[in-house]
Amino acid sequence: MGLTLFGVTAVLEALVLDAYLGNALLAVFVASGLEASKVLAVVLYRVLRGQTEVPYPRSVRWMTVSFRTMLLVLSGVCSLMFLAQHLDRPRLEAVRAADLAAAQAQYEEDQTSAQKAYVQRREQTFARLSEQEHRERDMLAERYLPAIKALEAKLDAEMNNVVGGEFQGKRYRALESRLQHEKDAYARASTNLDQTAAERQAEVIERLEQERRSELARLAQNYQTRTTFIRNDSYIGDARVEHPMALAFVNVLGAVFHRQPSTLQFVLVFSLFLSVTMELGIWVAFEHLTLARLPVFAAEHRAELYVGSKAAETDSELRGFALEEALAQEKVRRKRRSIQEVLREHLDDKLASDDGQHSPVI
Repeated sequence: MGLTLFGVTAVLEALVLDAYLGNALLAVFVASGLEASKVLAVVLYRVLRGQTEVPYPRSVRWMTVSFRTMLLVLSGVCSLMFLAQHLDRPRLEAVRAADLAAAQAQYEEDQTSAQKAYVQRREQTFARLSEQEHRERDMLAERYLPAIKALEAKLDAEMNNVVGGEFQGKRYRALESRLQHEKDAYARASTNLDQTAAERQAEVIERLEQERRSELARLAQNYQTRTTFIRNDSYIGDARVEHPMALAFVNVLGAVFHRQPSTLQFVLVFSLFLSVTMELGIWVAFEHLTLARLPVFAAEHRAELYVGSKAAETDSELRGFALEEALAQEKVRRKRRSIQEVLREHLDDKLASDDGQHSPVI
């Protein structure tokens, strides 16, 4: 159990440290070293606290406790960050992207609708202008064409009046002048009507274009405001971005206690609870393992001391036996040398006496 929890906390710390360090191998080494130090601190604290041969200084004890507390806080912070990433609005970016896509689609739809409305207004306005122009042309025709036709008829009739062999008399010229005047007036009126219609059409086109640009600018501004709000929105309280299990849990709490906590509060409490539980599991596992192994360690230590002492005694006895054997050998060697020297002297004396008996007398 302790090794499993050790591995879980090490993996959590490695994942969080990798996000900050940007180096997976370094994050694994750092997390493994810190977690191994935590286990070593638990074991050494129990071993040194339980032994009585060497005093355990209070400063070292407080340093060990502080180190374990720092590791506990680090593990809790890493668990909080890891769980917050997975439980606090995990679908935030997906919902944000969907809202941005919906805003984009709505903006394009509004642009299309604005363009259709512009075309429709333009067609309707041009139809009204064309109808107004037709009415004005009909009014001009009613104003000038009957008089022109009457003058033309009179002028044709006047051509039959021949005076002195000529039909272009004063009356004819007067009718012709009046007819030309009416035609010129009708042409001027038609030209003025064409200019007025063109000016009205240009004015209407400019107004419609201005309205279209204003509408498109308004839509663009609304789209920019909407997308800015979506990008800056935290989506707190939006059920679409929450984790389903976390949301269901806080909803149940709200139904039971009549005050629903936020998902962030749930993430904080749950991550701290999980971190403390894992740390307690590691502490309990290695604390009990150390307590269970301490008698064995003590027995093994006593056995090693006994074996060492017996080995020292045996070595001392063996060294004593070797010394006695060396002394005995030295005594034997000395005895033998003395015997050899005595025998050598006796032999020399005998040889000397034998030489004295057999030598000739001079």
